[in-house]
Amino acid sequence: MRVLLVLIAFGMVAAPALLALARTDLPRGRRIFNALVIFLAPAFALGLIHGVPELDGRALQYPIAWTTLRLVLTGLALILPWCLHVWLSGRR
Repeated sequence: MRVLLVLIAFGMVAAPALLALARTDLPRGRRIFNALVIFLAPAFALGLIHGVPELDGRALQYPIAWTTLRLVLTGLALILPWCLHVWLSGRR
């Protein structure tokens, strides 16, 4: 089950990056840059989430609230590539 969830999460991150690479209206360097930004943004966001002690679940006060916030931010990190894809492909 865990492998399936990891594959789904990877697909949610990789699909918009591959779509950004497949565009033909931009130069190759710009497409690669956009795809890297889209692909690495969730890793950066998750790194921030796990780097802050309160968001890593090590908070002393209100652990349930911090855990809920961490779960929400993790979900938003998985949606972030799609938002970036729409934002970067909308500019012309």
